Amino acid sequence: MAATDTLRDGAPAPVAVIGMSCRFPGAAGPAEFWANLKSGTSSVGPAPADRWTDRPAEPRDTHVTAGGFIDGVMDFDADFFGITRREARHMDPQARILLELAREAVEDASLNAADLSGSRWGVFVGAAADDFRMSYFAAGNLDRFGHMGTSRALLANRVSHVLGLRGPSEVIDTGQSSSLAALHRALSAIRLGECEATLVGGIHLNLLQQVTDQIQLWGGLSPDGRCHTFDEAANGYVRGEGGGCVVLKPLDAAVRDGDPVYCVIRGSATNNDGGRSGPGIPSQEAHEDVIAAAHAAAGVSAADVAYVELHGTGTPVGDPVEARALGAALGSRRPTGDPVRVGSVKTNIGHLESAAGIAGFIKACLALHHGHLPPSLNFVKSPAGIPLEELNLLVVTEGEERSFTQADAVGVSSLGMGGTNVHVVLAGSPAAAGDGQAPDGAPEDAVWCLSGRSREAVQSLARALLDHPFPAEGYSVADVAWTLAHRTQGEHRAAVLGGDWADIRLGLEKAAAGQGLAVPESWLKETGPGRESLVALAAEYAYTGGITKIQQASGFGARRVPGLPTTLFARETFAWDTSPATRASGTAPATQASGTAPAAGPGKPAAPAAPLAPSGFAERWTAAAPTERLWLTRTFLENEVLSLLGGSTTRPDPDRTFQDTGIDSMTLLELLDQITAATAVELPDTALFDHPTINELATHVNTLMEKTETRRG
Repeated sequence: MAATDTLRDGAPAPVAVIGMSCRFPGAAGPAEFWANLKSGTSSVGPAPADRWTDRPAEPRDTHVTAGGFIDGVMDFDADFFGITRREARHMDPQARILLELAREAVEDASLNAADLSGSRWGVFVGAAADDFRMSYFAAGNLDRFGHMGTSRALLANRVSHVLGLRGPSEVIDTGQSSSLAALHRALSAIRLGECEATLVGGIHLNLLQQVTDQIQLWGGLSPDGRCHTFDEAANGYVRGEGGGCVVLKPLDAAVRDGDPVYCVIRGSATNNDGGRSGPGIPSQEAHEDVIAAAHAAAGVSAADVAYVELHGTGTPVGDPVEARALGAALGSRRPTGDPVRVGSVKTNIGHLESAAGIAGFIKACLALHHGHLPPSLNFVKSPAGIPLEELNLLVVTEGEERSFTQADAVGVSSLGMGGTNVHVVLAGSPAAAGDGQAPDGAPEDAVWCLSGRSREAVQSLARALLDHPFPAEGYSVADVAWTLAHRTQGEHRAAVLGGDWADIRLGLEKAAAGQGLAVPESWLKETGPGRESLVALAAEYAYTGGITKIQQASGFGARRVPGLPTTLFARETFAWDTSPATRASGTAPATQASGTAPAAGPGKPAAPAAPLAPSGFAERWTAAAPTERLWLTRTFLENEVLSLLGGSTTRPDPDRTFQDTGIDSMTLLELLDQITAATAVELPDTALFDHPTINELATHVNTLMEKTETRRG
């Protein structure tokens, strides 16, 4: 029976969640996030020491400094994405994080990122904060890359550009409901045939103290730094930050392709309060309507609802409205004594504002996937305005094991400050084909293929796999092998062989120590032809990168395993400058000596290199011996390229084209100006295209300078 045959009449085709990634307070990925949720961990605390350096100079005793924060917001693996350091410094860190989240989500779906290029995949991102852009303009240290780097549209467009995706690419801003609104838009795009699959993300960073101060003046923040959702102690919310990304695909296509399915989206709806209350106060009627519309789209009834992930901010105004809406839309339509279970992830990580919806959505996906309802924190007793028993609602305060069926519905709500409401209905994933075990008589022996951009990255991946909770739920050694073999492969590799979890664990320990080929000792003592062949394939992979034969050998009815550790990025810090510019607007930046890298470091992003005086390089060239002049010219060009790119850990390859080095057309024109100013040789705009490498251009410039000197002599 086709997946769509199980739907009730009139319901749209279901959409599968086949991959996910996140960076939430206290969690660098879904596995850690789930562990925190299940254990009831609060990840709210004081602001990091290096955050909110923009705090006003005058003392203010009422500053709110608590929140849910993520580590390393200025850290990014620019080289991984082919982005120059200069461009990275002037890129909103929200965009940097989204690029990494998108890549991790694709990898979690066991897809090769290179295979997606040119596909009709969409990208939909919920985002509302402009902290980096505001600080960038306030400082006045402008750079050409800052125009696109600080543009909110590029939060989605850059993901599409880097991955080569040809579907819709949009940023949605509906305030706090932005990311769930983006998911609703993505579902529509899939069902309208605008794209074959989508990446949906939400991102929010709290970089400016003044924004928190403004919200505090508005009256929304909790003085004690906690979200007391539906509790009598509710006194406001605590701000959080982070981002999440999910991969969506029509369920029938996901089943056809053997994709891992966390859960299924059955329907969604969005509306607006329409002026029924103040712009910062939710409307009960509108919230009831959006739940009813989502249920109608999903083909479910109130009796089907097993759990609702609340908007649940913990404000004394918003919570009662949401509770009454849920009571009317769901509680009153169920038998007395069968309450709707509810909870809020905001009690764990704070209110992630434009990323709040995706945080609640990922929590709900993981709950369905693991068959467990995690506790909602900071709840003791509801106030008189939220009579839970009367509304037939129950806050989950202790973890509950739950065997979700496809008939069970889980709702996720998100409400925007301007009145835009979104509700999404999820259900459990269908039973996967096969049981994750090899067919009778087939060997369990498998090769785990570990790869990365460096030897250290491979070792780190091995350690991450060691820390992963194996045996995986319902999956075999062969399943994990199949999953790893179908991911994007890096330049450095290690192969781990084994027939059971103990073998694999010992092999991972060897790979973590730097060994490229880890074979169980028992195989070395006594092995058959099948194992000998597998060892040969593993050796070929480890030393040459050949993966095709291993992919073919790892069939055995294996399934893709979700939630495995993904690419470990080699991040470096790209600091931002919040100090006012030291020069007047519109004037040239201070001249920098030729042959030096631009100043970079904490609080000092590289400024565009200024035109150089002809007396600098030209005088050194004239004084040099004829045999040394070409080398001097090439060194000069290498230094200028380094300067324009914002510095690098390695010198540019003189035989690599400027385009492949990361220089765009506008930067080429900057380089042309630098050459002309430093050599007094007039070069046409086409020179850099006619001589597209440092070596070719050095030869050309050196020849022109020789001719000029001869004419002068």
